[in-house]
Amino acid sequence: MASAFKTMPEFVAWKPVPPRLSHFGTSKTCHYLSTDPWAEGRKKWRYSLRAASTLDTANQSTNGVAVKSQRKKRAEEKETNLRFVFLEELMQCARNGDARGARVAMDDMVVAGLRPGPRSFHGLIVAHTIAGDEHGAMHSLRREVSLGFRPLEETFIALARLFGSKGHASRGEEILAAMEKFKFDIRRTWLILVEELHEAGHLKKANEVFLKGAGGGLKGTDKLYDLLIEENCKAGDHSNALTIARDMESHGRMATTFHFNCLLSVQIL
Repeated sequence: MASAFKTMPEFVAWKPVPPRLSHFGTSKTCHYLSTDPWAEGRKKWRYSLRAASTLDTANQSTNGVAVKSQRKKRAEEKETNLRFVFLEELMQCARNGDARGARVAMDDMVVAGLRPGPRSFHGLIVAHTIAGDEHGAMHSLRREVSLGFRPLEETFIALARLFGSKGHASRGEEILAAMEKFKFDIRRTWLILVEELHEAGHLKKANEVFLKGAGGGLKGTDKLYDLLIEENCKAGDHSNALTIARDMESHGRMATTFHFNCLLSVQIL
């Protein structure tokens, strides 16, 4: 038995074949076995997860925009309601000629985070005009314009009424010029200024303002033509009455018996 062991070859330790030398590396069978049978499924699963994540992100973004829009809408409604409350208070002060109360209301608006606009300044200016405060009204108008606002047409009309009632024709003409600068149609305000000057007993100034406007292409109303012709004839001013009558005819309204009687009455006197 000892001799048998001597004839057997010596034991050699097994060494793995390097991968680059293995003929199995290029085998089609080995390549098939080395392929992960679940790889395609995992790719689809990852794609579905990625698509779901993208969809969730899009939904979250859409929901976020909708929430922001709703919040903004609610904030705007709240601001509108709050502004309406202050405007109501301002209009009440304007009706009462309470300029001090109007200024306090505007200060409260600023404290509440609201910026006073043209309507707020309109209330303040009307309060000054009803109180007969020319200086305060003009100061408020200048302040409004300096802040970059475009005053309301009604604001200019209120100022024209104030200056006309006090006989300040030149200040009224300044208001008309300011309206032209802001691209307003001044005809209505011009008519009101002339009427207020006449009612205040300033017929001469009313004639001057009327004739300046007529010379610029403005047309009076039938009522105003009749009034000025009659009042000038009563005052013995045949020249102005005749000039106004000719302007009336140039705008397509012919003189009637009433106008001729007024003109003849001046000549008789």
